[in-house]
Amino acid sequence: MTATRSISVIENKDKRTARLHFGQTAFCLLSGFCFILIMKNSSAAIEYMGNGLSLCVRTVIPSLFPFMVISELLVTSGLGEWVGRLLAPVMRRVFNLSGAGCSAAFLGSLCGFPIGAKTAVAFYDKGAITKREAEHLMTFSNNPSSAFLINAVGITLLGSKSVGALIYFCVLASGLAVGFFARFLLCQASREYSLKLPRSTQRPSGIEAFTSSVSNAASGMLTVCAYVIFFSAVTGALSSMLSSFSELPQTLSALLFGFFEISGGVSRAACSSSPFTSAVLCSLIAGWSGLSVHFQIISICSGRGISFKPYFVAKLFQGMLSAVLTGIILHFFPSLLSTQASANADDFVFYSAYGMCDGDFISLAVKILFLVGCLILLIKRKKSRF
Repeated sequence: MTATRSISVIENKDKRTARLHFGQTAFCLLSGFCFILIMKNSSAAIEYMGNGLSLCVRTVIPSLFPFMVISELLVTSGLGEWVGRLLAPVMRRVFNLSGAGCSAAFLGSLCGFPIGAKTAVAFYDKGAITKREAEHLMTFSNNPSSAFLINAVGITLLGSKSVGALIYFCVLASGLAVGFFARFLLCQASREYSLKLPRSTQRPSGIEAFTSSVSNAASGMLTVCAYVIFFSAVTGALSSMLSSFSELPQTLSALLFGFFEISGGVSRAACSSSPFTSAVLCSLIAGWSGLSVHFQIISICSGRGISFKPYFVAKLFQGMLSAVLTGIILHFFPSLLSTQASANADDFVFYSAYGMCDGDFISLAVKILFLVGCLILLIKRKKSRF
């Protein structure tokens, strides 16, 4: 019996070592590809780095930094725990998560990436959620901002606000569906939810909470901007390399750019000859979100032993499911593809998939109504007990 157990332990170690070697090999190949790509097209990489810096200063920082501070304050002040206790039955029944996860899911869909991941990590560091819950939240709480998909992709690139709103709806719906099905794969080992822990009695004072929130948000903001600038250089070098391949299919070019960075992918997907194909490709790329975003998430969660395999698998399925939903809806409602007056496509570089911008009131209203609906259902459920 002991010998059999020892053999099984050795086999499990060999499997883990094989997976580790595969991950290291893939990362080394990707790193080597990026190195050669940038060295071979250094002038284009430098030019696009300037665009990335401009994007950070003009769009990413103003639209994202305030929400990063708010997410930190939500955790340190204890407000997130209070809201979590209120919505715990809803999160438990739908996603098999404790109530604290609702704050990460709500902010992640409202404010764009990487607010959802940062909020989840902050709750995990505080002990309000378990590591398994944090891994589950990563699978559906990181999505592009509605301003990016509706205004930038819909109006500026595709010439239709309706298509942009459809893509945003499909990305969110597919993310929630992936999060729902992940409950069966990432189920809790026990029924004890972390939010049942006693309320913390060692919360910092108001001034300390604010200063620590601003400092943590500034550190996270620096990480986000670093990845935006680096992947701007990668996509610039990639664009320079692909310019010599005049026969390269537009679909393949969009998928290749979208694999690395969401903005470059959707901008090329919009150049497809078919509006239907453009919308489906944009939805696929928005659901996947690109390596630039994924590495930001990994950087925020590093050093905590969180597994990122569920996250990558979830984003892959979210992209495919979002594209399928978009294709099905456009097949039955082709009138949505009718073009409207579009903005100047040159302004696309100053839109961001991060944060919320002016005119994003429709998304805010929808999410507030959703939250109010959950509260009403919860109140009715409590009244029915008496």
